[in-house]
Parts: sequence; structure tokens; C-alpha cells
Amino acid sequence: MHSSLVTSNTGALMPFLVVLLGQVATSFVLEGSATSYAQFRKWNAGLNGTLEFEFKTEQGNGLLLYTDDGGTYDFFEVKLVESALRLRYNLGGGAQIVTVGHDLGDGHWHKVQITRCNENTTLTVDGVSAVSTSRGKEFEFGKLAGNSDVYVGGMPSWYNSKLTLLALPSVIFEPRFNGFIRNLVYADGENMVPRRQEMKSRDAKCGGFPCVENIKRKSPRSLRNMMTANTTDACETRDPCQHGGICISTDSGPFCECRSGDYEGAYCEKEAWSTVLPTAGAGDYWAWEYNKAPSEASFRGTEYLTINLSKGDPILSTLESISLQFKTRQPNGLLFYSANGRNRASCPAGN
Repeated sequence: MHSSLVTSNTGALMPFLVVLLGQVATSFVLEGSATSYAQFRKWNAGLNGTLEFEFKTEQGNGLLLYTDDGGTYDFFEVKLVESALRLRYNLGGGAQIVTVGHDLGDGHWHKVQITRCNENTTLTVDGVSAVSTSRGKEFEFGKLAGNSDVYVGGMPSWYNSKLTLLALPSVIFEPRFNGFIRNLVYADGENMVPRRQEMKSRDAKCGGFPCVENIKRKSPRSLRNMMTANTTDACETRDPCQHGGICISTDSGPFCECRSGDYEGAYCEKEAWSTVLPTAGAGDYWAWEYNKAPSEASFRGTEYLTINLSKGDPILSTLESISLQFKTRQPNGLLFYSANGRNRASCPAGN
């Protein structure tokens, strides 16, 4: 496979941040120099947000990711410390530290997930998890409009003269990450649906400062010397996933995660059976039709949704299951109720 350096304005290249393309794109490389970093859109962490990525390195120390509330209290810092992954964060009630894993600087891919659930934050590395609980009563991550972007691998040098804009000023002195990054996925902007993230354009402005610094280039030969085997990232050139599926790069090719639950299949191209309603057919048979109801509805405390199953022949079975997902900031409320004569089923939400 032949590789070449991409220099178009559609992708941002920080100093010594390398993106190599051939038949398929490769993971981006952070060389670990004093000016290397990658910059991405703000993370909408909310109260139950998630963030995930994969990394590969032979170094045991280095800053992997940082974001904060613009310099007040809240921050998330992910770094390698002696080949273990350490998450340090603050949601206003004091800094918390979670450490997971060992021997992570082994030159293999490792998957990192940060999962929020109100006061609880879970760090998962390669399927192994640890949970930390924040103190206080308010667990929002800053205010989205004033929060910083997400920085990967290091921090831009202009922060050296603007330390008051950092909730954790010491992050500027952390050693920079030297290795490969891929599959950075989280919700950005007002959209709470996680999606695969792309680096910010070099033409953008971030809080009055440029999103990238002056670019220094290495020769194609030195870039190729930084390549290692199995770093292809097919999602960058052709995303095959449909209906909002998230493209995840693997060494064997792209993989689609159908997270909404409404679709399934290799490329999230088929409607899931869970969204299909039964319709009475002739004789003793049922014909399955794709009568999918709206997948999301909003309620402000006075509305309700009714599904009338009294029409047509009754559904005869020995086992039935009903599933739903919800999000709310209210501690109490009726989620589901069903009744037929003396038979009742309800699902109240409460503390």
C-alpha cells in the first residue's frame, strides 16, 4: 500500500500530527513532541453522557485527553501513568481519581470508555471497569457554551499564557502522548446522540484563538517510518453504516454499531424486530409488518401516549415483554400502565 501526506484544508494537521492515506485511511498519529495535539468539538457530557476511543502506544506515560468548563472547576483528564490508565475529573465537589489497567504501553489497541450517570462516573478499559462517586448536589459538566474543546494527545501552546482558562492548569505540563488514536465517539453540541468525531478545521476559531498552530511537516519518508502494521481506518474514507449507525474501525475492516435499537444488520440497514408490530393474519398465522411507531416522544407532565390493542383478535401467548428507554430530570412519574379488567401492570419511576 502506498501512503501520502494529506494537506487539504478539509482535515486539521497539528504540528507532528500525522494522517496517512492509501487505499484506506490510517489512524492518526501523535508524535509526542512539544507542540503535538489534536482538537475536537466540545463533548456534551450532560448527566449521562459517554465518551470512548481507542489508543495504541509503546510509551507508559502521556496525556491522552483533556476537556474542561473553561477554567472554573469542572474537568476530565485521561492519561497514561506507568502504563495504567488514570482518569482524573472534577464536577465541582472535588477532584476524583480512577485508575484501570496495566501494561497498556504494549503496542496493542486498547479501548477506553467514560460513562456518566449523575454522580457516578465509570472508567472502562478493555472491558474492565471502576466507578467513582462525586460529592455535592450538582453534577452537570460546566455549561456547554463555555466549555473547552476536547484535546487529544496534548494541549495547544497558547494555553501557556492563558492558564486562567484551564480548570486544571497542571495539564499543560503533562507529557504528550506518542502513539495512535482511533474511534473517538461522543455526543457534541446540543445533540445527545454519540457520533464518530472528526478533527476541527484549521480555519476555525476557538475562543478567539486559532484551533491549530503553525504546521511543521516531516518528509514522506520519515512519516512512513512512523507507520506500524494494522493501522488502517476504513471509516475515514467510506462509512458504510446507515440510519445513524456508528462506524468503528478495526484491524480487519469497518464495523457498524447500531446503537439506536431501531435497526440491525451488518450496516444497520434492516429494521429491528423489536420495532415491528404484529398484525392479525388469516387463520392461525400472524403477518409481521413494519408499522414502526415514533421512536422518541417528549412529555412535559400533562401529555400521555395511548396504544389501543382492543381492536382485532386478541394476542394469545404465555410470555410477553415490553421495553422502553427514558431520560428525565424528575424523580417521580408514571412511565407505563396497562389494565384489562382485574389484570393490571404499571411501571412507576421513583427514587
